[in-house]
Amino acid sequence: MASHTLGQILVLLSLSYFSFAQNATTACTTLQTQLGSQKVQSSGVIYEAGATGAWNLANAELEPACIVFPQESSDVQTAMKTIFEFEAQYSVQAGGHSAMIGWDNTQDGVLILFSQMKDISYDPESDTIIMEPGIRWGEAVDALEPYGVAPVGGRQSDVSTGLLLGGGLSWLSPAHGFAADSFKSLDIVLVNGSLVTATVDNEYADLFRALKGGGSRFGIYANTSAEAVLNATARYVQNVQDPNAVILVTFINIITAGIIEPLIGVNAFYNISGSNVSSLPSTIFGDFLSIPSINITLPAPVSYIEVSNTLPPGTSTDSGSFYGASAIAATQDASVYIDALRHWTNFTETFAGSGGYSLTVLAFTPVLGPQIQAGVARGGNAIDPPLGGYVAVQLAEQTVTGAPLPPAGAEEGKLLLLEQIPRTPGYPLFMNECDKRQNVYETYGDYEFMKITYEKYDPTRFNVRKMDGPLGL
Repeated sequence: MASHTLGQILVLLSLSYFSFAQNATTACTTLQTQLGSQKVQSSGVIYEAGATGAWNLANAELEPACIVFPQESSDVQTAMKTIFEFEAQYSVQAGGHSAMIGWDNTQDGVLILFSQMKDISYDPESDTIIMEPGIRWGEAVDALEPYGVAPVGGRQSDVSTGLLLGGGLSWLSPAHGFAADSFKSLDIVLVNGSLVTATVDNEYADLFRALKGGGSRFGIYANTSAEAVLNATARYVQNVQDPNAVILVTFINIITAGIIEPLIGVNAFYNISGSNVSSLPSTIFGDFLSIPSINITLPAPVSYIEVSNTLPPGTSTDSGSFYGASAIAATQDASVYIDALRHWTNFTETFAGSGGYSLTVLAFTPVLGPQIQAGVARGGNAIDPPLGGYVAVQLAEQTVTGAPLPPAGAEEGKLLLLEQIPRTPGYPLFMNECDKRQNVYETYGDYEFMKITYEKYDPTRFNVRKMDGPLGL
């Protein structure tokens, strides 16, 4: 009887292992389709280097079914969502400095390896270091030395950010606590693929505390400011109904000789006439203010003239400018914004090497319920959007000096981009920021009224026949 029972256990273990391996193989195949063969590899020189790169030989001898090389947080989200869906075994490796077998590599599972996410920056105004998970402490110290900044980091140069999640002992710990005590904000991908920003006092404060010593059990640290800003934007549109609050979120890619320099701008204002309020209300802008790399707190009240001059002039007579529009309903979650950022980034990367563009822009302008209701109270307008609120999305490109037209293939690429960032049905496009090939009128709530009125005042359709302009009438 005992022998029979042991045989059953061995068979079950074998079947269970085969199931895990098969799940990982299926997940790998799906991920290659989703992220591409450069980011997901199961063989070859790059795969071998990643699979054998762990500091501990016991981990370096493990052979994952595939390795995911994320380049941004959305890649990590896609990977975790798929791993979660197929219940695949997986492991995460930042720097690979682990003595525990299986903690930073996996046999026949999916390995998420952060060797392509090693950016680091320093914001002197907020005295904050912004790190991606793949950077090692030796690299971080070298990058920060010109600023006169010493991070509370690892005692060995090849240790990476996994040190922080484990608590972290530093040469500076006696004065500043565990390395994890220096956290201000964490962008974390949860097991289901969702990305959240955890801080000491937001809705994820419990997760923030747990991550300071909790290791990789609570999620994957995948800090990039872009996704944190988009999460904050989505929550702002969903929750804010204060007519005094206004915000513009802008992503800019500056292109020089094919090299892309990404920038993020958050212009936020709160209108209280005659008030001596000197900072933005945290109850409204708290999600943005909690992002370390974003500094939008006003040092003092500003006048409307100063607000009007916040953005640089948009006119340029020596280069071409081209727009495109979309709209996102307030009910949509951050994944829609992140997906838009991913497609826009792909578009920029596709044409950056052409030499035709000097910059590309992706901008989000919330159009909230109070704005729509104010229009209704004044008699309404032809746009007639739903009362729930939405975000006007602008896609803009500027050509290099002296080039009046986009580079070859870019116009077709722009149409594809507009398809990839579709408007939420029922929500209007913003005419002043549309592509001339977009039929803006048909997105208006009062489209039928527009057609009837146009026919009344121009029965011979002279304007449409003789003047270039908006489509749809």
